[in-house]
Amino acid sequence: MVFVGNPGMIQIHSGPVNKVAMMGPWINVLDPGFNLHLREDHIASAWLVRKPTVDGLVCSLELFDAQGRTIAMMFGERKPGQAERCDWRNLLESLVEGAPAETVPC
Repeated sequence: MVFVGNPGMIQIHSGPVNKVAMMGPWINVLDPGFNLHLREDHIASAWLVRKPTVDGLVCSLELFDAQGRTIAMMFGERKPGQAERCDWRNLLESLVEGAPAETVPC
C-alpha cells in the first residue's frame, strides 16, 4: 500500500506495481489506475517505522523531504484483524544499513 498526499488529498494505492520507469531523478509508476511520479533527489530521509497494533507489529517505509514533510508512506497490504506479512517485514528489515541478514520473527 502506498500513501501519497498533499494539503488537499491523500491517494492510496493497494496492490501490485508493475510498470516502473526511471527518467532522470524521477521514479515513475505507470500502471493502469495508478500513476506515481516521485523525485528521488527530493528524498532527504527514509525511515523504517515499527508500530504496535492490536493485530501485532506493523512496519512501514516512510519518506520525507528536507523540511520534514511526508513524501510517501508504504505499508504491506493487509486487512484489519490480519497480521502483517512476513515477506513485507523482512524486505523492509533488509533495507536497514548494518542490519543482520537474519529475518525478523512474524
